[in-house]
Amino acid sequence: MGDAHDIISDWIAREIIPHEGAVRRWIARRWGHIVDTDDVLQETYCRIASQISINHIENPRAYFFRAAHSVATNIMRRAGIINFTSMAQIDWSNVMDSEPSADRALEAAQELDRVNNLMAELSDTHRKAIELRRIEGLSRKETADRLGITEDALKKHVERGMRQIVLAMARQDDQLDGGNREAAEPRMDVVGKRSPY
Repeated sequence: MGDAHDIISDWIAREIIPHEGAVRRWIARRWGHIVDTDDVLQETYCRIASQISINHIENPRAYFFRAAHSVATNIMRRAGIINFTSMAQIDWSNVMDSEPSADRALEAAQELDRVNNLMAELSDTHRKAIELRRIEGLSRKETADRLGITEDALKKHVERGMRQIVLAMARQDDQLDGGNREAAEPRMDVVGKRSPY
C-alpha cells in the first residue's frame, strides 16, 4: 500500500499541483463569493490522494477541474446554498466548449511572444529555414530552393535553430525555477526527436 501511495503522491506533485493556480482562479471566479477556495482545494487534494489507482486518469488537468467542481458543488449542497434544480443549471453552465479558456489563450500568446523573441535572435538562415519549413509549411525541397541551399544544409539549419531556441527557453525556465538545469537537456532531446526538419 505504501508503494501505491508513493506513486500517487509523486503523480500529484508532477501532474496536479502545477495546475493549482488555474484551478484556484477558476474556483474564485465561479464560486469565490459562496465557498472558501482553500477549502475546496484542500478537499479536492484529499479526494485525489485517496484514489486507489490513477491509471484511469487520461487528462490530469481536466480531472483536477472536474474534481474541484464536484467538491465545490458538494460543499454548496451541504451548506444548503443550492438545490437540485440549481445544480442542474450549474452542471449545464459548466459544459465546456472547444474554445480555449482566457487563461489558456493568454498563456499561448505569451509563449508565442517568447518564441518570436528567441527566433529574432537566430541567424538569418536559421530563422528563415524554420519560418519557411515550420511556420509556412513549405516542403524541404521548396524551402531549400528558396534559400538556395541543399536539403541536407536545410536540415542542419532547422535543427541548429530549433536547438538554440529550446536551449534558450530551458535557460529562461532554469532561471525562473531556481537552477534545475537537469530538466533542460531531456526536454531539448525530446523536442529534437519529435521535430522532423
